[in-house]
Amino acid sequence: MLLDKFLVEMLGMMFFVVVGTGAAVATSTTTNFNQPGWVLSVALTFGLAITTLAYTIGHISGAHINCAVTFGLVIAGACGIVEGLVIFTGQIIGSILGSAIVAGLFNKSNDGTGALGSNQVAKGFTQGNAFLGEAVLTGLLMFVVCEVAVRRRFDYKPAIKLDGVGFNGPLAIGLAVFIAHMVLIPIDGKLNIRTLSGVRDETICMNCAGCSINPTRSFGPLVMASARGLPDGSSHWEDFWVFVIGPLVGAGIAATIFLFTKVRI
Repeated sequence: MLLDKFLVEMLGMMFFVVVGTGAAVATSTTTNFNQPGWVLSVALTFGLAITTLAYTIGHISGAHINCAVTFGLVIAGACGIVEGLVIFTGQIIGSILGSAIVAGLFNKSNDGTGALGSNQVAKGFTQGNAFLGEAVLTGLLMFVVCEVAVRRRFDYKPAIKLDGVGFNGPLAIGLAVFIAHMVLIPIDGKLNIRTLSGVRDETICMNCAGCSINPTRSFGPLVMASARGLPDGSSHWEDFWVFVIGPLVGAGIAATIFLFTKVRI
């Protein structure tokens, strides 16, 4: 059973990274990053990826596909500690594998993000700004997960035994991921001004994927990008803690609120 959860979380995270960061990298050399349409398309890709994968593996592992969600579910009592560690291990491996696939699809000259869609605080924003955004929006995601996938939907009607919102749960969770990315992509994306063929080009984005709300999603791309060389002036590793601690704090607070408002029937 634990092996099954390990395998599907590894595969789920792998596909999530391939689709999410792959969409950002695929359009990174042909778009104007100041256009809201680009933010919308990437945000929608991340959200749809989570919805699709949650429908696919939710019945096996719960479809965490996010170590912050796993952490929150452990706090909420919906996931055991050992189970959480097994799922987390699968997620980490899946994130690295997914980013390795993206690196195989796009060489450095085709990667306008400069770092396989890794997260970095955008120019004009501080680590504090990004930390607050990551904590609040991951809190939103965790709040949605707890209410649509964990809590009994009819807590106040003991005769009705229905967990969450059943089959429609992944839709709400995917929408939460989508709206979080709409807010955070501009905060967690940084322009990388570099020279191409002797011409100064300011449309190349160092971190076009933007938004984490998922430490494991951020880890794999940064590891693989570091292996093949980060852009000059990169502060990806200096900012990395923001995209780990922020989501964990947000998810932990949301899960704690769930515990204190949980009605047991």
